[in-house]
Amino acid sequence: MARKRLLFVHTGGTLGMLPEGNPGPLAPSEYAENLLPYVRGLEERVDLVGEVFSNLDSTDLKPSHWEGLAELIGHKMEDYDGFLVLHGTDTMAYTASALSMMLQNLPKPVILTGSQRPVASLRTDARNNLIHSAICATLDVPEVGLFFGTHLYRGNCATKVSIQSYEAFNSPNVDPLIDIGVDIRFHTPRLRPTGPFALKTGFSRKVMVLYMFPGIRAGQLRAAVDAGAEGVVLLGFGAGNVPLDGWPEAIAQAVEAGVPVVLRSQSLQGDVVLGRYQGGAAAKAAGAISARTMTIESTIVKSMFLLKQTRDLQDFREAWTQSIAGEMP
Repeated sequence: MARKRLLFVHTGGTLGMLPEGNPGPLAPSEYAENLLPYVRGLEERVDLVGEVFSNLDSTDLKPSHWEGLAELIGHKMEDYDGFLVLHGTDTMAYTASALSMMLQNLPKPVILTGSQRPVASLRTDARNNLIHSAICATLDVPEVGLFFGTHLYRGNCATKVSIQSYEAFNSPNVDPLIDIGVDIRFHTPRLRPTGPFALKTGFSRKVMVLYMFPGIRAGQLRAAVDAGAEGVVLLGFGAGNVPLDGWPEAIAQAVEAGVPVVLRSQSLQGDVVLGRYQGGAAAKAAGAISARTMTIESTIVKSMFLLKQTRDLQDFREAWTQSIAGEMP
């Protein structure tokens, strides 16, 4: 059997960092531009090609980087059997969500991974993540995945849950695609393309996120709209509740102004059911859209993506209910 050909795309992150000074903060380093020597033995299974897209802390990545990364992968789709994106953990779930929405009807695996410790560290988790994510990129998983620790997650269903654990990510509402232990076990059914591969880019940067807390004033939503927000994500309570004191009216005013309001729970796990409680029912009646089981990251990214496709509120609402890449199981 012919060996699979993989493209390693380096964007930066802890995996390829060195400390500045002794002691000092971790920062991107030059040696990160050649990580392949750290995964010796993998070349016996796959043909590896490395490419440096950027060498940035992931907190410095922007939607323009997401688009450039998607374009790079899209233009080389026919040249490789799979793609491995090396990425910092802090915004990896955002990039995974964005890639999943841009790389539509994806025919091959695109796997993101990173590490909690630099690859040159003695106790690093980087080598394990690099090797196992590369193996995942050779399997029949035609979607954007995020590998960390021992699990391959659907990228737009994963979220960072720890800054200490080597199991730094979880998928609160969707089982992992793959568990890697002594054996490789498949779980959640993988996505399949339903048409030809297509690359669709574009993200609005005028999305505001409001985190609800007891006592928050509804005027904050009105201020966001007045400041030019094209869409608002509300992180509400429980199953999607908002305070009754002014918030349903503020949501209605935003919707009347053509600004979609998407309501997501602050809780990691569970379904946002607008109508289970009075606050959620009032928000729904005012025009709020439920994020259902989506992660916070994918909720924000999908809002940014759809707002670039349409500013018509009804079109946005209808598009929201359609799963682009498994983000709404």
